[in-house]
Amino acid sequence: MENYWNHNTVFHDELIADAKLRGGRVLDIGCGDGLLLQRLALFVQHVIGIDPDDTAIELAQTRLTAISNVALINGDFLALPVPIQEERYASVICVATLHHMDLRSALEQMRQVLAPGGRLLIIGLADDKSLMDIVISGLLLFPIRIMDRLHGGMGNPNVRITAPKESIKEIRQVAHEILPGAKVRRRFYFRYSLSWDKPLEE
Repeated sequence: MENYWNHNTVFHDELIADAKLRGGRVLDIGCGDGLLLQRLALFVQHVIGIDPDDTAIELAQTRLTAISNVALINGDFLALPVPIQEERYASVICVATLHHMDLRSALEQMRQVLAPGGRLLIIGLADDKSLMDIVISGLLLFPIRIMDRLHGGMGNPNVRITAPKESIKEIRQVAHEILPGAKVRRRFYFRYSLSWDKPLEE
């Protein structure tokens, strides 16, 4: 299976560089066809990918068949078996998946599985609810289309599509309640990033 480019994979390099700093065990929530897992496996001790979509997991298995330090879980992150819930990860990564889950429950679970001193890294989608949201998205539309053309169009693996429900303001509010000090900022390609470091004493 070949690599491809789209509005999610464009963030892979920075996620890999960040996770590489800590190494150890990494959890990729909503791993899809396993492209990010494949790339992460070169730099960390062990990578676990979870996805509820049967087709995505089958594609990931095909992509990762020769890689020994990757494990796949076909299931719902919010309904993980207790033994998996008790695992702790140096990095927890979630790309274009958080909006498929209940925001508060997902962030609480991510906090739980993150090891003390570990980092949560999210690339997500938000709904445009305010006038500011709409204006910013409108201004980004033309330059993003140019970038799409420059990259030869977007690779579009078979993934489930769900519209985001919360605005970036709402996401920021919930994140700050559950993850004090979390950094949430708008990004290009109609995305936002969220990063949070779990305190060592927690």
